[in-house]
Amino acid sequence: MIKLYNNFIRIFTDLPDHTTLLIHSLEGCPLHCFGCHNYDEIIANTPKIYKMPDDLYDYIGKSGFLFDAIMFSGGEFLISPIDEIRTLLKNVRIRFAGKIIVTTSGIYHQKMRSLYEENLVDGIHIDMKLPYHVLDVKEDAQIYRDIIGITPSEKVVQQFLASIDTVIAHNSPLDQVRTVRYPLLDESFFTAIRHFVDERKTYHNSIVPYYLNEFVPPAS
Repeated sequence: MIKLYNNFIRIFTDLPDHTTLLIHSLEGCPLHCFGCHNYDEIIANTPKIYKMPDDLYDYIGKSGFLFDAIMFSGGEFLISPIDEIRTLLKNVRIRFAGKIIVTTSGIYHQKMRSLYEENLVDGIHIDMKLPYHVLDVKEDAQIYRDIIGITPSEKVVQQFLASIDTVIAHNSPLDQVRTVRYPLLDESFFTAIRHFVDERKTYHNSIVPYYLNEFVPPAS
């Protein structure tokens, strides 16, 4: 069963015009991205004190009036088995009238599609960390390792790209594609990402917002 970070946090910026309850899964992440704020506390050293889904359902029942969106993050929230994800989100849907958002790297494309198809989420916030469409998994292996902490296979890169395209095609203002302006990368990387997103938005006639966010170093 999915374990949840012990602190549920209210945030006001990740989903514009909403007060959002941020929930972190403690199930891990297949990536180790440069400057990840959650890696040490949530992934490398999983807390021994945590909450379970029933604790979240109780919290919603008592305090759900304090927020109008719930965002599930990680780590990588979609690393968990799809049946466990489905059960958690269905139970939140029953108890909560607001919006449900999931954040992901896009590495689990089919799971992500299932969330849309089964109406378990209102939006997905996906990170496009690199211009995957122009990088070569062999020749650019060091760039991949520097930014996402792994050298992906061609299949994984296609998962990333398919997931981004699926979010754009979903075409909701509650979705997001976003990039961190990693200081290791030249500006041309971010230009290439923006061109890809703009091209797919034009193709799908999509209004999904894109954000290029400044890099914020993790607290030491």
